[in-house]
Amino acid sequence: MKEMYVFVIALWASWTVISAKKLDWELGCPVTICPFPEEYATNLPHENDCTKFYKCFLGKPILQDCPLMIKGDPKKRLHYNRRLQVCDWPWEAGCESCPKVDKNDKCVPPNPKISNPKDDCDTYYECEDGKEKLRRCDDKNTCFSRTCQKCVPNRKGGEGCDGEDPVSCENGDRMPHDCDCGLYYQCRDGEWEKEWCIGGCHFNPETKECEEPDKAGCMKLEE
Repeated sequence: MKEMYVFVIALWASWTVISAKKLDWELGCPVTICPFPEEYATNLPHENDCTKFYKCFLGKPILQDCPLMIKGDPKKRLHYNRRLQVCDWPWEAGCESCPKVDKNDKCVPPNPKISNPKDDCDTYYECEDGKEKLRRCDDKNTCFSRTCQKCVPNRKGGEGCDGEDPVSCENGDRMPHDCDCGLYYQCRDGEWEKEWCIGGCHFNPETKECEEPDKAGCMKLEE
């Protein structure tokens, strides 16, 4: 039992080290959609389950379970902490209770919203001064999504925040890589795939072709 706790604490600590860098990201809060192209690893909270979260991969949310808290007990798991983007102790994650908000913390919205533990779908709690205040969605045809931090028509799969698939594209279309002039993305079967320019060429975002560096006009590598 002791060894299990030591393992979980060590695992959590390693995630915390990684997440410490994330606190410096200039991200809008709360994070409600998988970025693409993604410069940093990003996780999203599950719509209504504290023990689950989504790991963003190529702009798509992939469902994940937080690790078990106690060996042999499949019901007690760590909770996802949306502030640190890691699985954390339930009493620290703030999933079912209002998290403390530091005025200097850029990764927590001023009045975070949390799921109603009873999961009435259209009800949620809004945290004001560390206290829970019960709210209900104005539109009866919507459900509260912890991922989106608002009431949405479809909260399944972590893709309902804007009602659009963030990675949808037309076959054959191309777009520049976010930080490497020699890379670009090409759309195949509705999804973006990474490609490389050959012969030292750079991707020209205007012509959407690989060209000689002096013609492509890419300045990203000079930052």
